[in-house]
Amino acid sequence: MELNIEATTIFEANWETFQDPNIRFIVNQGGSRSSKTVSLCQLIILYAYTNPNKVISIIRKTFPALRATVMRDFFEQINNMNLSNLIKHNKSEHIVTFPNGTIVEFFSVDDEQKIRGRKRDIAWVNEANELWYEDFQQLNFRTTDKLIFDYNPSDSHSWLYELPINQSKMIKSTYKDNPFLDKSIVKQIEELKFTDEAQYQIYALGEKTTSKVNIYSNFTYVEERPIRFQQYKYGLDFGYNHPTALVKVWFHENELFVEDLIYESYLTTKELVEKIKAVGVERTVECMADYSRPEIIHEINDAGFSVLNADKNVKKGIDDVKTYKIYTNSKNVFKEYENYKWKKIGDRIQDEPVKNWDDAMDAIRYAVREIKLNGSRNFYAAG
Repeated sequence: MELNIEATTIFEANWETFQDPNIRFIVNQGGSRSSKTVSLCQLIILYAYTNPNKVISIIRKTFPALRATVMRDFFEQINNMNLSNLIKHNKSEHIVTFPNGTIVEFFSVDDEQKIRGRKRDIAWVNEANELWYEDFQQLNFRTTDKLIFDYNPSDSHSWLYELPINQSKMIKSTYKDNPFLDKSIVKQIEELKFTDEAQYQIYALGEKTTSKVNIYSNFTYVEERPIRFQQYKYGLDFGYNHPTALVKVWFHENELFVEDLIYESYLTTKELVEKIKAVGVERTVECMADYSRPEIIHEINDAGFSVLNADKNVKKGIDDVKTYKIYTNSKNVFKEYENYKWKKIGDRIQDEPVKNWDDAMDAIRYAVREIKLNGSRNFYAAG
């Protein structure tokens, strides 16, 4: 049976790359409505139809998002190719079986049994920048042939940008690569140029950028602390509904490494003291804290610790943090970093952070402000 595929050049670029035995990672970085998702659906269907007894996994961070996007496009393409009567769709297991024995399974990364389960031949991760590096590792370990990724480059830092060059192929796409797009959609995308420059870069041009409302652009996620970081300070920001955040800020020249020791909501003062003991904070090491809660500081100090009032000058503190290259192995810290933004009233950006996603950010600022004010003379060394 001959398949009829109405495809774009993005399908052709992916299909050509798919045949290259030296390429393991096919990376689709693109803007909105660039045809990358539909093109990859077409590729998977064509591969499944022509290669017997294969296992193909289509994955996204959450299943509701997967069902509302890729699954909808996948079955639309199945219909367009007149394959609906040939496949078997197990709706409860979310598995499609082709006549030649090849299966396509849909699952999310929060399904531990699937992500750590049996091997597959091909994996396609939709909106791959939603996944953490550990998620990618588990999929990579259990995929024998190729991994395909697609995403809008809305994150300034991602494991996707660190894939081995000699095993990877980047395919960039924009709305201009999709000749089937309605003119009204084209108009909406192009109007982003006049309303939000950062969104225009990401969703129209398919390029990485940092929004002007993002406060920082100097954090990098890493797996562990580099050995060069040997001296440190602590920063503590109190919360209740918001997390209480205790961070350890390591210092080396113009670089910092941040780890979170406590990041938890609904802690009583007694519970917080016990957790400070449990994470190994030294009683002699100064911890710079939010002085708006003097009663909590008093109780922690009564327990034998050395908690001091932090310099809470927000603007100066933010300016200080911006002078460093910062690394972290904390998902909590990195998530706050990506979401820490200036207030915006209409089109005007204010010199005041949004009071959300700021718990670890404030704790870091307290420690860094102390570093800037006192240099390294009061630092404590790893021992």
